[in-house]
Amino acid sequence: MRDKELNIVLDDITGLYDLLKSYRYSIFPQKGTINLNIKKLSKVEKKYWQRKLEKYYFACGCKEGSATSIIFFALYWVFTIYIQSINAILKWEVWIISIIFLFAGAFFGKIAGLLYSKFVFKITIKRLILLIF
Repeated sequence: MRDKELNIVLDDITGLYDLLKSYRYSIFPQKGTINLNIKKLSKVEKKYWQRKLEKYYFACGCKEGSATSIIFFALYWVFTIYIQSINAILKWEVWIISIIFLFAGAFFGKIAGLLYSKFVFKITIKRLILLIF
């Protein structure tokens, strides 16, 4: 069973820095909300920044993993058919290797998605801090 959802409340710039420091990569990230209680932001700005922060803080890399696995799988089959011929689909070794490519694509895509989300999360926090000052 999963833990409870996180409810992060940020009142000042120190909270933003602490959130940045507490960010950790996770294969199975938690879900939750981020609430900004910073007085210098309007309600519309708060909603905008909350959505951006939540999107990248709670990102799991699943979309990127799915897309990359399909690309790896398809590229392997195109390469195999181009090199060996269409008869390659009858070999069980080719099917095993294609499944390995499918899982490898999912793994690399998920890692890339997590790295990307952390990078954009850092940029988003820094932009928000500059906006507040």
